[in-house]
Formats: sequence, structure tokens, C-alpha cells
Amino acid sequence: MDYRELLRHVRLRPGMIFGRSELNYEELVKFVIGLQHGRPDQLSGFREFLVLKLNDGDNLGWPTLVMRLVVPHAGQPLSPEDDQAAVHGLLDLLDEFLAETAGSGSRAIDREYLLWLQQQSWYNLELARFDSSPAPRMLTLDEAADQLGLEREAVFDWMASCRLRSFRVGAELLFREGDVAQLRGTDRT
Repeated sequence: MDYRELLRHVRLRPGMIFGRSELNYEELVKFVIGLQHGRPDQLSGFREFLVLKLNDGDNLGWPTLVMRLVVPHAGQPLSPEDDQAAVHGLLDLLDEFLAETAGSGSRAIDREYLLWLQQQSWYNLELARFDSSPAPRMLTLDEAADQLGLEREAVFDWMASCRLRSFRVGAELLFREGDVAQLRGTDRT
């Protein structure tokens, strides 16, 4: 049974899974988190989907984003009406998300999310790419191989074994000059 079908069963017959006829938002969130852990690929991109819908909230987790979308006026603790609105809102959002990502996964959402990020005044592309702003001095693959005295294939081996971290700008594979300098004197096996 796929997640869309499962969640539709949850909506129609919550007692079969939760032991009572009415769900609450907190229980449903825990259930969906369990689904995420069981098959992360199925819900990959859900938070980004919600950020795009809200056009805000990149610093929030999906349960809070859902609340801001479906019951933005709600206080804590939730009133019974707001709780039920949150339950139905979450199920509606999951149904929409799972329908949209059924064929191609979250690729389209991921692309739109990245475009959205780049339009935000607070977004720093150098920090996102290189974990540093300003960007550190970078070396190309050939420059790194020359400085390390290695063939390109050996540099790839170091990348695969996580001894050397790579970065990418478009088609260009890059390495931090400082990382290469640190490795220059180490054992090359």
C-alpha cells in the first residue's frame, strides 16, 4: 500500500490505526514522522513543498509549516476545532504532495525550492556552496591533483573515501585549497 492510500485509510478509518474514531494533530504528526523514517524517499521534499506554499518559513519544520498554512490564527494548546482543521489540513497537504511527486519524485519541487531560495534577500549562495562566505580559494581537479602529486583517479579515490571533500560550481569540480594543502604531506595510500 502506498502512502497516499494509507493516509486515505487513516482519514476514513482512524480507529483501525489509532484505536479511536477521532485523530488529533500531535498523534498524526508522530505517525507521519514514523512514515518518514520508514521510507524517507516517499516524503522527501515535503518541507520544501510547504515552504513554497507559504512563501516563508524556511527555518521551520514541516509540522509548524502545516499549522501556519491551515490554522495560522491558532494558539497553543489547540482548540478542538483548530486541532481537527490541522488534522484535515495535514492530510490534504500530504495527499497533494504525494500526488504531485508520484511519478518523478520531488525533483520539480526541489528545483523550485532552490530557485525560491536564490530569490530570498537573506540567501547566501557562497555559504550554501562552500560552507563559507566569502568563498575560500578553490582549486580545480587538475590543480588539486598536481599539488597532491596524484593522478586524477587517485583524487577520485580520496573523494570516494571522504578524505577529500569536493564542491561543484556548474560543471566544475572544485576543492578547497586549504584542504589540499593539509593533505599534501599525508600518506598517499
